[in-house]
Amino acid sequence: MKKEKIAAEEMENILNKQSGVQAISGLVPDFREIETAGNNGDERAKIALDSFKYAIASYIAKYAVAMKGVDYIIFTGGIGENQINIRKGICEQLEFMGVEMDVEANNVRSEEKVISKPNSKVKIYVIPTNEELMIAKETQRLVK
Repeated sequence: MKKEKIAAEEMENILNKQSGVQAISGLVPDFREIETAGNNGDERAKIALDSFKYAIASYIAKYAVAMKGVDYIIFTGGIGENQINIRKGICEQLEFMGVEMDVEANNVRSEEKVISKPNSKVKIYVIPTNEELMIAKETQRLVK
């Protein structure tokens, strides 16, 4: 920040809005568009998606070590609820932990559903969330 004479607010924007998947892909920060580009042969989009899936799988594995195991993986929020191929890619990297995804069951968006195979050591769920409601409830709690 000192060298480039960047203000804290501008740096926050760079880190939160112009880095990560967007920077790697060179596209807008919309996973639907990045996934479409990747499926159409855009190498940067493919690398961005692979990096994202690897990062999420790595975090899950790290938490599993910290907790000495994991019983459930829950996908929620915009990406978790809607990005079928991202969920699949994350779970494929966790098969060594006993994660077994039912590919047919995973073909769902924004619907509460078990997407693991019946014998999977780790159960996998998609659970929609109402982020706006949660923000409103937290705001109400803070105001009180």
